[in-house]
Amino acid sequence: MQRFTWSTPILMLWLAISPSVARAQQREATVIVDASEFLEEIQKGHVITDAAGLGAPWLFNNTGLEMRTRSNYVLRAQVPEAGSYHLYVRSQGKAGSGFRVAVNDQVIAADAGDEPLRLERAGTFELPAGPVDLRLMRIEGTPVLDVLVLSKNAHLREEDLRPMELRPEVALLREYRIPRSSTVKFGDVTGDGRTDFVVLTPGYSAHVFDHQGRELWAWDAPAEGERLRSEFEAPGAVWDFDRDGVDEVIHWRQEGEQEWLVVADGRTGAVKRRTPWPTRALPHVYNNFRLAIARLRPGYPSHLVALTDSGDTISVAAYDASLTQLWNHLEIRKKDHLGHYLYPVDLTRDGIDEVVVGDMVLDASGRQLWNRFDLFFDNHDHVDSYRFADLDHDGQLEAVSSHSEVGVIAYEALTGRLKWQNMAEHAQQIEIGNYLDGVPGPQVAVGARTYGNRQAGEPYLSGQVWWFDPAGKLLSKWPGMPLNGNPVFVKGDWRGDGREELFWYKFRMKGDGRGELFFGEPVYHMFDFLGDRAEEVVTLQGGVIRVYGYRGADHERRSGRRDADYLRSVVVNHTHY
Repeated sequence: MQRFTWSTPILMLWLAISPSVARAQQREATVIVDASEFLEEIQKGHVITDAAGLGAPWLFNNTGLEMRTRSNYVLRAQVPEAGSYHLYVRSQGKAGSGFRVAVNDQVIAADAGDEPLRLERAGTFELPAGPVDLRLMRIEGTPVLDVLVLSKNAHLREEDLRPMELRPEVALLREYRIPRSSTVKFGDVTGDGRTDFVVLTPGYSAHVFDHQGRELWAWDAPAEGERLRSEFEAPGAVWDFDRDGVDEVIHWRQEGEQEWLVVADGRTGAVKRRTPWPTRALPHVYNNFRLAIARLRPGYPSHLVALTDSGDTISVAAYDASLTQLWNHLEIRKKDHLGHYLYPVDLTRDGIDEVVVGDMVLDASGRQLWNRFDLFFDNHDHVDSYRFADLDHDGQLEAVSSHSEVGVIAYEALTGRLKWQNMAEHAQQIEIGNYLDGVPGPQVAVGARTYGNRQAGEPYLSGQVWWFDPAGKLLSKWPGMPLNGNPVFVKGDWRGDGREELFWYKFRMKGDGRGELFFGEPVYHMFDFLGDRAEEVVTLQGGVIRVYGYRGADHERRSGRRDADYLRSVVVNHTHY
């Protein structure tokens, strides 16, 4: 387990990053143990929180540990050199709550976590170089730990801690304030070769921003209807159907009682083309409305596929660039039975996509190739997410799904033959790649979701990473207990060296299958945001988008627009699921 130890070699790197603070601190060895270090074996009933959750202006790494039971923690940190160390505790609580910290076998004299958020010097300890045990103990009420610091600096302040956040290789490159949303789509709507974005609100309104964060235009959806109560993503895509170097915005609109599928000018919002949205007449519910870019004929991917789940009727429709409907496949099935997204993917390797949606595959003409409704006949046993990979190196793709209550499933993608299955709680998200050291690949990482009893004060959603080998054997789980939240995976070439890395929640997943805190907010997307050939991580929380990149990459070097296949598969056809 890696911890921050600000000894001389690290301080020299830090000096280049934050000179004014580093000069003040480089003679005082400092060991930082933030709240994330206790998550390896987070105790049952304990949760993580952030600054917004606490109503605080700032938390170290935007992560706090809220202790809701008396269960103790012990972890080991490394002291870089012998000497007299001051223990600082940054914590929050109220009357009746609190905890103590023990450094080896010496306990601080007074409670922490019993007052409003503050950093306090809690004790002084003579320590040799080497390992030191830190224990959180005598826990009462619901105190929150932000960060522990062992430092030779007798006058450490909160402002001294801020430059020590995150890891030295992580650089915050961009920050955008946006309307509160859980759905953001990316593309180049201005034609200048830089990444712009569309914010889709829960009510299906659209707000379009350029690379600098200036709002170019907005379309406000009517306030009525079930959309505002929907738990799902709003439908949208950004794509250059006209191939003029300027992307269009494809999204839902409504006029009166008519719903429209619209292709709008990315710069102005003016409607270029529209066609009736492929669903039954209002009123209806809005369960799973999704859009994806497809290649249903050879050449440039200039087709659109739409999933519309309005209750008992589920539609999968295909359109050409002029929004002429090519086909529409209807299923009379309950909400969610065809999952939450649709995946155009070339399963036959002939340059033309098939469309995978739920436990069903359609060809480019809308003909059904196979379904497994016999095996998964109930809408509760639906596909939450798919990834496609050649797991057994036989030259054929497997369709690997996080299959809600079923767990994780691997189909033979061309036939629907079930190759293997395993449990994974409520399997919500999934990713595939070569991430684990010493384990034949590719490995399958599953976001295993658990549900809590909100009436008993438990978090409603929690998640944990379960690792499987290519044959479906469970390898490990991280962390030891699920973390509260609804985390997703993102993956990409973080350093720009051609090696793919996997991120989950706020963590980079290491070669041993465990996570290390990398970001202050949950990851949302990952792609070449800056056009520099490295791939940046995009986080989304509340009304803020942040773009993080590897500090060692040349983020000012422009490599030009990526090709259509990259933009389609990596950037545009992206879903929270």
